Amino acid sequence: MKVFLPLLLAALLGVERAHCLVCFTCQNKKSNWYCLKPTVCSNTDSYCVTVSASAGIKNVVNLGYSLYKFCSPICGSSSINVGMASMDTSCCQSFLCNISMAGGGPRASAPVLGLGLLLSLLAALLQFGP
Repeated sequence: MKVFLPLLLAALLGVERAHCLVCFTCQNKKSNWYCLKPTVCSNTDSYCVTVSASAGIKNVVNLGYSLYKFCSPICGSSSINVGMASMDTSCCQSFLCNISMAGGGPRASAPVLGLGLLLSLLAALLQFGP
């Protein structure tokens, strides 16, 4: 019985930690490089969301670009293109899954994925360190 209770407690604590979602977060950034901040989401959040918005004329005039990443309880995945402006939203549900930009934007290469993983591990060590 003495062994059973600590094992049960360890299993329950492990199950609770497994449900924590971690997403990259940022607000109104011009580049994906500035959106590599890992954030532990609340218990009510089930999705990592990435929203990218741009305006301009393709390969002629760039009027602006904004990137947002956040945790969310709901997923509103969509893509809107109205000629001179577009907005892409994508959702995912795993650990740091929103490293890439939403929609048709460039996807992260292997070095970027490695850097993101390294930064997230470093942040976890600093947050949960001694």
